[in-house]
Parts: sequence; C-alpha cells; structure tokens
Amino acid sequence: MSPLRRMAAPVAALVVAFGTAVPAHAGERPAVTGLRAADLTEPLGIEDTTPPLTWRLRDGGQNVAQAAYQIQAATGPDEFKRPDLWDTGRVASAGQRVDYAGKALGSRTRVYWRVRVWTTPGGASGWSDPAWFETGLTSAKDWSGQWITHPDWRFKEKQPTPIVVKLPETTARYVRLNVTRLGLPLVENLPDQTWRLQLAELEVRDEAGTNLAANTTVTSSDTGNQVNHKWLPRYLTDGTETTNQELAGWSSSAYTSDDVSAKPITLTIDLKSAKAFDQVLLFPRTDVPAAGDKVPYAPVDYSVSTADDVGGPFTTRQTVTGQEPPGSPVPEAMPIFAKDFALPSGIRSARLYVGGADVYEAGLNGRKVGDAVLEPGNTDVTDQVPYATYDVTRLLRRGDNSISVRLGNGTANVISTADRYRKFSGTQSDPELIAQLEVTLADGSVRRVVSGTDWRTTLGGTTFSNWYGGEDFDARREPQAWDSPGAKRQDWQQATAVTAPGGALAGRIEEPVRVQETLQGAQIGSGDGYQVFDLGRNIAGWPELTITAPAGTTVRMYPSESLQNGRAYQLTSNVGAPIWDQYTTRTDAAETWHPHFSYHAVRYVEVRGLPAGATVSVRGLALRADNPSAGSFSSSNDLIDGIHTLIRRAIENNMQSILTDCPSREKLGWLEQDHLVFGGLAANYDMAAQLRKVVRDMAEAQTDTGLIPSTVPDYTVLAGAYRDDPNWGGAFVVVPWDLYLTYGDADTMRAYYPAMQKYASYLEARAVNGLTDYSLGDWITPDRTFPRFVSGTYGYWRVLDTMSKIAGALGEKDEAAAYRAKADAGAKALSDKYYDPNTGTFAGGGQGAEAIALDMGAVPADQRQRLLDHLVGSVTAAGYHLQLGEISLPSAFRVLPDDVIYKIATQTESPSYGYQVVHGNTTLGEGWDGGSGQSQDHFMLGSIDSWFTGRLAGLQQAPRLGRLPQAAHRPCRRR
Repeated sequence: MSPLRRMAAPVAALVVAFGTAVPAHAGERPAVTGLRAADLTEPLGIEDTTPPLTWRLRDGGQNVAQAAYQIQAATGPDEFKRPDLWDTGRVASAGQRVDYAGKALGSRTRVYWRVRVWTTPGGASGWSDPAWFETGLTSAKDWSGQWITHPDWRFKEKQPTPIVVKLPETTARYVRLNVTRLGLPLVENLPDQTWRLQLAELEVRDEAGTNLAANTTVTSSDTGNQVNHKWLPRYLTDGTETTNQELAGWSSSAYTSDDVSAKPITLTIDLKSAKAFDQVLLFPRTDVPAAGDKVPYAPVDYSVSTADDVGGPFTTRQTVTGQEPPGSPVPEAMPIFAKDFALPSGIRSARLYVGGADVYEAGLNGRKVGDAVLEPGNTDVTDQVPYATYDVTRLLRRGDNSISVRLGNGTANVISTADRYRKFSGTQSDPELIAQLEVTLADGSVRRVVSGTDWRTTLGGTTFSNWYGGEDFDARREPQAWDSPGAKRQDWQQATAVTAPGGALAGRIEEPVRVQETLQGAQIGSGDGYQVFDLGRNIAGWPELTITAPAGTTVRMYPSESLQNGRAYQLTSNVGAPIWDQYTTRTDAAETWHPHFSYHAVRYVEVRGLPAGATVSVRGLALRADNPSAGSFSSSNDLIDGIHTLIRRAIENNMQSILTDCPSREKLGWLEQDHLVFGGLAANYDMAAQLRKVVRDMAEAQTDTGLIPSTVPDYTVLAGAYRDDPNWGGAFVVVPWDLYLTYGDADTMRAYYPAMQKYASYLEARAVNGLTDYSLGDWITPDRTFPRFVSGTYGYWRVLDTMSKIAGALGEKDEAAAYRAKADAGAKALSDKYYDPNTGTFAGGGQGAEAIALDMGAVPADQRQRLLDHLVGSVTAAGYHLQLGEISLPSAFRVLPDDVIYKIATQTESPSYGYQVVHGNTTLGEGWDGGSGQSQDHFMLGSIDSWFTGRLAGLQQAPRLGRLPQAAHRPCRRR
C-alpha cells in the first residue's frame, strides 16, 4: 500500500469536538442532548446570572439541521408545565448557544431548564432531559465570613531579626567574624544531619546606625560555599537582609558536626578605610525553620575581631558563646483550622463556599469536601480570588458537626528556599481562607457558619509546602481526629482576622482539577536505603507512598521524568532540582500518604531513607482539569498514533487550573501555545470554559500601557521579550476568535474587544512601517539565521488580521477595514524587506521564515507558488525534517502539501516527532529530540495534531461563523 493510500485510511472520532450530529437511521426523531450552562455541565456556584445555554443534536438522520428551538426554565423540575422563569416559545434559529434571558436571578438560585428543537427536514424533537445551573454568591454583600489565618502565619508582615553583637567603640579597616560552633542543623540528605554557617547579610554599624559594610568586599576562609550559585560572599553586603529571595546570602560548606573549633570559619570584611563603629549585625536565614521553630545554621560560639591590615594582627573585640538562634519568620508547619457547630433536624440543603489565597482542603465531620483538588486554582490573587461552591447536604447531620480546613502554600506564597527548587519566589499573600456554610432547614430558615476569630487553629503535620520544591509531612505532629466534632482543641489558638488578598472573590468558571487515574508503580531498581519505581508513563500529579517502617521513620520521594544510571534524574533544565516530598511515619503499621498542596511531573519515583526491613509501594495519581474529552483519533499507522498519544498526554498534563507550559520546572501560563496549538487542544478536550478563564486572566494582567504579559496569571514578572512578545500576548486576540469559531462564543470577544483594541494600539506604537523585531524569534528553532523581524511582525500581523475579523463579526465595518489595511501593509512591508525575486526565497531561505511568509501572505501573489516550491524543496533536501520552531510550525502545517506533511510525520530520526516515539517518550518533549536534559512534557510543538484531526482524518470546522453545529469533511489529497 502506498503512503498516500495508508494516509487516507484512518478515521477519527471527532464529532463531539465539532458539535456535529451523529448520523442515525432515517425517520428517527432528533434528540437534544449535552445541555450545558456557561460551558459547564450542571455548574454549581456560578456568578454569571445570564449564562450561555448550549446543547447538541443526536439522531434524526443525515443532513438534518436545526431550524428552531424552544427553551423553558423553572425553579423546579415540576414547574415546566407553566415555567415560572422563562419560556422562549418557538424561535427560528440554527443557533445552539443562547444566553439565559428569563427572570432576573440573584444569589443561591437553582434554575432547571430544558430544550426542544425543530429540524429541516423533520419536525419537532421531544423535550430534552432537564438540566440545571445554580448561582453562587454574586455580590460582595452576600459574604459574612472573615478572611482568617494562623497568628504565626502573617509572614508577609515579618521583618528579619538580626543577631546584634555590641562592641566597644572601635576604629579599624578590617572586621572578622570567627565561628567555632555551628547552630541548629538540617537534614539535607537523608538520614544524616548537616551543619553549615549561613547568613543573609553582615552589617557593621556606627553610632548613628549607618551600615559601613554596604557593598564592601567579604573574604571567607571556607571556599566550598557556592551552593546553587545563590550563596556567595558578595551577597553578604548587597543590602538584602533576608534569604527569602533569589540571591540568598553566604553559605559555608557542609559539616558533619557542629564543632568547627579545630578550623574556625572566618568571614573578613574590608571597609576600604579605617572607620569607627560599635555594632556588628548578623542576619540569619529567613526562609526555612529548623526544629523548634528556630533559624537553622546560625552561629552559636563566635567572636568578632578587628585589624588595620588584612594580615593582622587581629584584636578580639567581643566573644559570644551559647548564642540562642532567633525564631524563624517561617512557622515550622502549615496551619489547620476547625470549628464545631450544632444543627437541628430537618436539613433540606447545604452549601459550603470556600476561597483561599493559596491551596486549601476543606472537610466536614472528618471527610474531605468534594473531589476537586489543589483548590481554588491559580490566579493572581491581587486581581481575583476564586471561590468554590460545594453541595454538602449529605455530609451534615443533626447534632454536633465540625468544619475543617487545611492550608498550604501555592503560587501566592512561593517562599524562596535555596535548598529546594523554585522557579520564582514572592509573597502576594500569606496563606489565608474565607469560608461560609449555609444550611437551609425544612422550615426554610437558614443557619450560617462563617469563618472568623471564633475558629480554632494550630500548626498541623505539613512542615514544608512549596509549589515547586515539594511538600513534607510529619504524621506525628497531626492531632488525632482533629477534624471531627468534639476534638480536643484546648491548646489551639484563636484564628486571626486579616485583610483580603486584594482581588475580589469570584466564583470558579472552569472545571476543577481532579484525580483522573491511579497508576501502580513497578520497582525497577534498589540499593542501600533506596528503591526506584516506574509508573509506566509521564504524568502530572502526586506520587503516593504506602510504607511499613518503624514509627518516626522519615523517607523522601524524588520525582523525575527520566533516569540516569538507574536513579531519578533531576536537573533544573528538566524537572527542576532538587524536588522531593517527605513523609515521617506515626506508627509501625502501614501508612499511606501523598502531597496535597503541590504536584509534579513524574514518571519515576525514587524513595530514599528506607531502613532495613521496611516495605514500600508507590502509585501515581494523575491530575488534570476535568474538561470533557472532545474526541479521539486512531489510524492504521502506529507511528502516527504514537505521535498523537504523546501530544494528547502532554495536553492533559499541562491542563491544570491554568494551561501550563510544563508540569515540572515552570508551571507557568505561557500564552503562545494556547492559540498556536488551539486545534490540538479543541480536538482533544472541550476547552470552552477553561480558555474563557485564560482570556479573563489576560485581561486582568493587562497593564495600563496595553501590554499583555507572556505568562498569565502574572504572579511573576519576566524581563524584556520574555514578557512582551506579540506571539504570546497575541493570544488575547486570537483565542477569543477561536472560541467564536469553535464554540459559537461571541460574548468573550465582545466583552474584551476594547481591551484588545488597546493591545493592538500598544503593538502599533512599537512598530515602524508595520514591522517590529521585538520578539523571542522562532522559539527553539535550530535555524540561527531566522530574523526576529519575521516572528515579531508575524505576531503583530496576526493580531491585526484577527482584529479585522472580530471587528467584522461585531458589525464594526470601518474598524474592520482599518485593521485589514494595517495587516496588509505589514505583510507587504515584510515581503518588500525579505522576499528575493531573483532566487525565489524569503529571508535567506530558512524553513520557518518561508512558512510564515506563505501563511501571512508576505510574498507577491504571483510568486507564491515559487516560494512554496522552494520551501518544499528545502524540507525534501533535509530528509523531511523540519528546521523551525514553535512560532512557524503551525504555519508550515497550514501551507505544506499533505503528502509532504505525511513524510514529515513518519520520520524517526532527530529532529522529528517519530524520534520521540521510537525512543520511548510517553509525552511530547520540549525540544525536537525530547531528551532527558529538558522537560519531557510540553505541548508547544503539538500543532501537527490539528493536521491529524483536520486533514488526515478529514473533519474540519465549516466556514459558517458562529454556527456551532456545522462541520465539513475534507479528505487528504495528493499534490
């Protein structure tokens, strides 16, 4: 069978992705199914009181189209005979997306609704089964709960506390700290304790309080102190008095004992000239506590001496012994909260509303509330704080009840812990929560239990929590049955009321993250105190441990995407390093635990610290946003199926509460992939609700100048083009257009059209004659000759091109024409600059530049075929390997002939997709070879999936704007 005949054979099930009707036997009545409100199935606690209502057709035969619809809405399923909220009557329309327009809705309102349709040919369908949606707390006045936290967790307000060494008034040029005994240790590598000297800052102050040591030179006797390049002598005098930052301070080498008197550690400050002073201040570590909630690695026995010459002699000015370590600004564990309350009989319904500035887990009567995890989802909490609504009717009982909440650190509080990996650091908000339980009784009265200072709190079992570096849990610390009614909490403290994080509370508008699958790990290696497990494939999720070992045993799980010499392979360039989750057993019996406040990219799990005789097993809990599957793809070619599987899994693993670039080292919402790989996203999963949330995040992150940051939520600020490339920020314009074409959602582009115009104006101000080179280039391309003018102008052009389409769809004809003229002018300017009519090449003939030029029309019309022939010749000469990056990749798949793309898709030598398949990758890698030195779980190169589903399988969206049910069959053809 020829390649092209093999290519024509596959069939893909994509009808759900495109909303098409499923063919049935002639004569069957059409049925209405798939009812959704706000693009969610029976959503609970939405704030939109006029949500879009959508549905699909099923049965009715081929070539059957909707001609009219009728929607009824009522306050109960028994009210449809005389709908008390809304009855549209028969409306002539093929549309299957209609905003609710019945009686005005307020908070806490459940609406039942149903649909029937009339089709051509055919007649009326029966009524659909009823569906419902329920509004949440739609006004700030509905909230009576307070934001609360543990008194010790007001981390954002804390200032570093120095150790002050008072001296007799001294005049000298050189000041030396001599340390002979070290302070509290940490366990850096199980099972042994480690001692170091670590300081954030050294200051020498005069009588007026002036720091004479600022920006001076420090020399250390211990030269093994370049830990992660974040602890260096020059950081001791850089003016930063905390280690909770990127450049932490100074660290000595690791020691196996606290006694270093045989060879004291010295730090010598050169004040540059003789100066008078009477104090030396030692600022200790501020990012992690040691045992007893104290600072680790502070000096205990030491002296301060001075000299006029670096060679001495040095005179001792003060000697300190038995220095007590200061209290750590970071508490030794994360907080837990509980509140007991009583209820009478006759509970009719109950709703729990919970919001958190970081990650929370709520419970009632000792049971977790709901099945969502990593709540409430990532946002910039200074813009908006999502809350979730739970139906907890069945968890309550007459008599005594208890509500409980655990808190962990999420993206709002990434403490800069230099010993463990973090992509960024910063505290937007301390861990805090707001909660409101509303119980409706049989008589219609409502009982409320709200968060406040009457809640009790203590520090629980989670002793470390970092969105990137991992999580530690000491089961011995966790109070027994603390979350049950009547638990002993006499020693607990009152919760502290705090101000809100800054952003307004808003109901969740997307599906939450849930556990989707559990994978059993297989042991594949072991050694002295460690075992290595393989989950079988790369996932985003939790490693879960079951261990039987003596009480008090501490073990660590190291997640990784690859192995090196049979061990977990962690580098900052692939999954981040070091990352681990740690568990300490309470008893000698079998205990099971997984992290609760973070997640990892993980295929392999190395468990370290196992004592002799311990038994251990590992599972992987795969997590993703619970978006419904939109279709599947399979073909007669195993290699193509393997590529599709890599891409789909990479989409799944990065489909968290935001769409991330990778579930490992970054977990950031890089925007370019959301539109460059939109076809792959939408063909695999229903992305309508989640992408609307992404657009909202972009709008909230937009600056006063109009800039759209390249990563949203914008809780970390990147520099230069990493923050401001139109191929990234352009998602703000292109994604709403894609939502309109794919889901019939005109509301999103209409709502944000003024902000899109502001962004377009921002880009225009930077362009010169329609051209701009402000760009990261064709990201990850191996072609070093690629001009940034091509990618920058392409990103700007695509914004203008899409704005013209959006303006036209919204009826703004003059604006549509103006954007069209600007886009065409930019394309011509790029053509004039780079197209060479003598050679028929563009920008020197690189594949990426030529694909972009063809895609955007930056070539004279009569030269288009000539340029395409050159591009095809270039790809052919490269053995059907692509020498381009993610920006030009979708363009290449749009302009290249199908038979050429097929040959590209079936290569197995690097660079190619097939290379990753045959070399055992289970998710799509960051680079073309998917190697272990980089992330193995990116979907940014996944745009070929659109070719699989739209051209190889032959199903595409028909060009009928805003009419969801239309699809078209386009068979793959020879050139």
